Amino acid sequence: MIQPDGYSIEENILRRSYTIRSYEVNAGGRLSIPSIFNLLQDAASSHALKLGVSVPQLLAGNYTWVLSRVFLKMNQHPGWGDTLQVQTWPSGIQRVFALRDFDIRQNDRTIGSCISAWIIIDAANRRPIRPTSFARQLNPVDRKHVLDHPLGKLPVLKTPQIERRFSVRYRDLDINQHVNNVSYIEWLLECIPGMVENNRSLSELEINFLGEALHGDIVLARCCNQDEKGMQIAHDILREADGRELIRARTSWQTLPGR
Repeated sequence: MIQPDGYSIEENILRRSYTIRSYEVNAGGRLSIPSIFNLLQDAASSHALKLGVSVPQLLAGNYTWVLSRVFLKMNQHPGWGDTLQVQTWPSGIQRVFALRDFDIRQNDRTIGSCISAWIIIDAANRRPIRPTSFARQLNPVDRKHVLDHPLGKLPVLKTPQIERRFSVRYRDLDINQHVNNVSYIEWLLECIPGMVENNRSLSELEINFLGEALHGDIVLARCCNQDEKGMQIAHDILREADGRELIRARTSWQTLPGR
């Protein structure tokens, strides 16, 4: 059934179409990585609201969602004016994690896939609770995951080659009063040498979210090439004041056609 704000839900799979707008593309005219994650979060939030487990609904009971781990694989990057469809569904419960899958499609063909692991925490003490008490509302879909990839712990970044310093602004905060997931992605991409971002397209991004940054914090985004050609890059972001790890990440890149 088509909902009033333009999405449909069948067998607990939400489908929503998006036309890429001018402010969602990068310098090459392709949908930017932060914009991809904004679309995925929008689709997931719409679905959670319909299921009765959105962040505002959980906050009413003093709980909230936080993203813990995510892995995105892109086969193609659509451009300004293109239309794509995001399909998403709860895909399981594993220990303290509630899993959610995403299928990114263009012209009825998958161009990107994403798997994610979310945690429900007590909003006051920030401790995780098991999501099994919300299993009925989530109603996980029994189907094969879009990616056969374990969402495990990424290794520590030992020898950073590049470091960038950022101050947390109000615009970086989300409804949980901490830094939005997409701001971390923007920062880690800013750490990458310009020649990589300008001449290559991202094929994989994996992130472990490990801590919270708040307004006024200073964070350090660091990265290191993992191969001679700079196609594999390891990342982390630390809070400057105490060295606390906020994220670990890795990116994989491929050369753009004709470059």
